[in-house]
Amino acid sequence: MPFIPPREVHFPLFFFKSLAGIGIGLIGTSILVAFVLTLGGQGISGPFLTFSAVVMGLITALITNCLGTFIFATIDREKYADTRKILKNVISSNVLIFIFLLPVNFLTIAILSSDKVLEPVALIATLQLVVSAFASMFILELSNSQGSRQNLITIYGIVFTILATIVINALIYQLGQTASTSAELATNSSDAVLWSILPVMWFFFGLFTTALEMIYHWIYQTWGQDPLND
Repeated sequence: MPFIPPREVHFPLFFFKSLAGIGIGLIGTSILVAFVLTLGGQGISGPFLTFSAVVMGLITALITNCLGTFIFATIDREKYADTRKILKNVISSNVLIFIFLLPVNFLTIAILSSDKVLEPVALIATLQLVVSAFASMFILELSNSQGSRQNLITIYGIVFTILATIVINALIYQLGQTASTSAELATNSSDAVLWSILPVMWFFFGLFTTALEMIYHWIYQTWGQDPLND
């Protein structure tokens, strides 16, 4: 097999992919806000509110992840060639994740009381969004990779994204908790994480998956070393 050097990534791609990540996350959050306002206006509570959150998580995840993978594939056509196949696999994985999470969701619905549902509802929606988003990113990044080197760079990028997302949202949650110990603001801390999770996560997707390629190509160009392809 002929040797393929590391792909060179220029700063404009890094910038626009990171910026697109923020935009994708904000669109997803806007969809969540619309759902929450609709449910709140209907005065829904109790188990039906939790079931609505499950459906809300699925719809938001499908729209956000399909839109996100499509935009990333459009921005970087050199890397993501077969957009149709990517979208098909993203939709399939999101539906499968929804099905696998149903037992957890139904268990939550069964044990919840009607007067204490807000924080678990936020956790259910967040879990659906996070798991499906990372699955979609793995599908996008691994679908058109060129050999083991590209796979490893992709995995490192997504791992860094996971770690950065956890740290940033943990800080957001902690800041909300330390602001006040009241039950209302404690619930608002969970809501803050729900609103921030998509912009933070998709921003880091765009940033790390591109930045690591730039750094690796710089190492290869400077020292002539290709450690991930040895």
